[in-house]
Amino acid sequence: MLKKIFAAFAVITVFSSFFYINEKMNYPLHVALKGNFVSHPEFIPQVQFTKITSSWFDNLIADFYWLYSIQYVWENVISWDFKKYLYILLNFITDLNPNFTYPYKFWELILPTTSKYEKTSLVDQKKYTLEARDLGLKWIQSNCDLKKIEKIKSENDLKKIWENEEFKDPCKDPMIPYHLAYIYYWWLQDPQNSSLYYKITWANNDAPSWSRTLAAIMAWKSWNRQKSIFMFLSLAWSIDSVSKDQNKQDDCNIFSSDLKNVLAPVIFSDNFFSKLNWNFVKKVEYVRAQIIKQLWEENVDFFSWMTENYCSYYLNKAVRELNLGYIEEADKNFFKDKQRHAIDPEELLKNKYINYLPEDFQKWKEGERVIYFYNDEIKSWDYKTGR
Repeated sequence: MLKKIFAAFAVITVFSSFFYINEKMNYPLHVALKGNFVSHPEFIPQVQFTKITSSWFDNLIADFYWLYSIQYVWENVISWDFKKYLYILLNFITDLNPNFTYPYKFWELILPTTSKYEKTSLVDQKKYTLEARDLGLKWIQSNCDLKKIEKIKSENDLKKIWENEEFKDPCKDPMIPYHLAYIYYWWLQDPQNSSLYYKITWANNDAPSWSRTLAAIMAWKSWNRQKSIFMFLSLAWSIDSVSKDQNKQDDCNIFSSDLKNVLAPVIFSDNFFSKLNWNFVKKVEYVRAQIIKQLWEENVDFFSWMTENYCSYYLNKAVRELNLGYIEEADKNFFKDKQRHAIDPEELLKNKYINYLPEDFQKWKEGERVIYFYNDEIKSWDYKTGR
């Protein structure tokens, strides 16, 4: 028994001595490296070397370098030279501690941001933007449930994403995918991926409420009409209203739900718009008009529409996309015959390419209404407010 105790004590003593000597030898080395880093960030050590000399305190070393990264940025903020090595440093920190959220959350958005004091070429600016994207994707890989994310990718019912357990809380922090969605749209002009990461954001309990709206808007911005129609209808159906007249609001929710259920089996088929009957489009527009005229909210700014619960806003967007899809399909045949796009739906009606003219009933100022037209700048059908 005494031999076993002595042997155990000997092992603990040797291990402790090794740990103490190792720390004594490596501590000055880490201090020298971190102190040198602020002035010479190009001398960031190799991750493998740091792991070997960290005595299993990788997270603590990552914390130290995170603090030095703040000092590095601060000392170079006027010239904005910190971007040159910031990604390399952040990659190093997050290799040491993949679950460390602060480096992603604070510096993810600063890499693609530009300043008038910055002397950066367009090539370098694109590189910094892609580095910011890669940081976000790296965090997703390490800190999200990838199986849930795969399910969210193929689901367009935002109510399901919010309520069903199979989608719930895929990520440890909703703001990282939120920032990633922002980068995809504003700096990479990729609304399709932006929509995806706003959906992932929305699946988290503590997500910003407007991420649901942005998911649908980004689908619309990517000209994926079927997906945006379905998303907008799922929002119009599922929200709890702030409207003063709940009975009228219920009509909007019920109609949105019924329309979504009718479209659900067919809307994602490749030939959906080619089979869209003009009489169906007319009936949808008529019912929407009757409901929204009762619900129309005066003097509500865009941010209020986006953050508050107005069924009418989402239903309007869905039906306009349905109308545009109907018009766009007719214009394809017009283009085949005329070798040009129609100017507006009136030209399609006049030439008998459509049997019904969708005319949005909403008016903001006297004589102004929503107008559908072919937008030559984006090479797609669009709508605007005008006379």
